[in-house]
Amino acid sequence: MEEAFSSKPVIVLESTGHYSQRIVHFFLKQGFEVYHINPLISHSIKNSVVRKVKTDRVDALELAKLVFVQAFRPTTMPKEQLANLKVLTRTRGHLVEQRAKSVNQLQCAIEQIAPLFPSVLNPGSLTALTLVSKFPSPCEWIEKANHKAIMNMLETLPRQGKTYGQQKYAALVACAEDAQVTGISLAAYASTIRCFASVVQSLDVQIKVIDDQIKALSEQLPEVALLRSIPGIGDTLAPIILGEIGDIERFIKAKQLVAFSGIGPSVKQSGNFIGTKNKVTKRGSPFLRHALYIAATTSVRKESKGSQVNSVIYEYYQRKIETKTKKQALGAVMNKLLRIIFSVLKNKQAFRLISPDQQVEMYQQHLKKSA
Repeated sequence: MEEAFSSKPVIVLESTGHYSQRIVHFFLKQGFEVYHINPLISHSIKNSVVRKVKTDRVDALELAKLVFVQAFRPTTMPKEQLANLKVLTRTRGHLVEQRAKSVNQLQCAIEQIAPLFPSVLNPGSLTALTLVSKFPSPCEWIEKANHKAIMNMLETLPRQGKTYGQQKYAALVACAEDAQVTGISLAAYASTIRCFASVVQSLDVQIKVIDDQIKALSEQLPEVALLRSIPGIGDTLAPIILGEIGDIERFIKAKQLVAFSGIGPSVKQSGNFIGTKNKVTKRGSPFLRHALYIAATTSVRKESKGSQVNSVIYEYYQRKIETKTKKQALGAVMNKLLRIIFSVLKNKQAFRLISPDQQVEMYQQHLKKSA
């Protein structure tokens, strides 16, 4: 084909998750022009034919037609550091999700033999995990031979002092005595508890390893520091957001980044009807949306001393909930935060907390200078 047309062919393929990523990477390394098509778009042109035909040949032909009908941007090779950050942050997210499920399963097993245990210690805490790994059965908590070892755990691991350890031990003994009446004394539950505790501890080690790698990589990326300058975005969220966005130069306008994240509102209109109960599209990165949701909920709350985490976002949220539901207002906050993120990354300047009035004044001064 290259000899016949004196040029390299254009590669067009549908996005199929991790199956297509390696193929795209291969062709980009070979210098081909690659178009990675969203399945939502490719499926729409397939449905333009009345006859229901589904073959590889027909699909390939439809994808080729699609490139001529619509204007697509060629896929570019992601920067290595940003690609590594994306993989690491997603891996961390999966591990944290697995840990939460394992902790829930651990708690379910513990409550069968000692119903009061969660009120004494958090099953997912280091102290509880160490305790049930060594002494999974309530009868072991009140044995005199184990008293010294358990007291040492309760005094040293939480780092709350000797008095705290003694109080917790007394509560643990009461929990064990209650378990003899209300709990199910099956040996299998002890094995299950030890198993899930081991799984959670192993996941904690792996999460720590990933966190160290993310931290080391973040120190090499100035964009992470820029994102951390935004109140509500900390050391955990900044790498996630940057890894999902990637190179900000891919986006010309903030609207494009909003569409990419899937938090833009859907539109419903027909004739004189204009829909008002429109949900967000959710057609972008779910990892980015989740990070923005956490950042939004953090930004609209007050700290323990009564000060606001982000005064501008807080006031914006308060204005929105006057006319919208709390969920809709939070969606608007996510949208605004993303536009702030776009501005910070695009201009390569740290976030400055200024009021809307100050922003208008600065804009008017800029117009006067430009005139």
